[in-house]
Amino acid sequence: MSRYTHVGLSADPLQRPRAAALARNERHISSQTLLDGIRSVAPRLGLVLLIAASLQVMMHLTGH
Repeated sequence: MSRYTHVGLSADPLQRPRAAALARNERHISSQTLLDGIRSVAPRLGLVLLIAASLQVMMHLTGH
């Protein structure tokens, strides 16, 4: 018999139960954690933007 016909079982086995999902959302992320995340990503993001901008300028100067 399929699990889809049983009452009370979720259709997707990877889906978390609703109570667990709601309980997880009650945890608040501190601003310090967010700042640490931004600080760790910012140098790489800046490098990517610098490379993209230089590529755009080179393409503009070569006439493409």
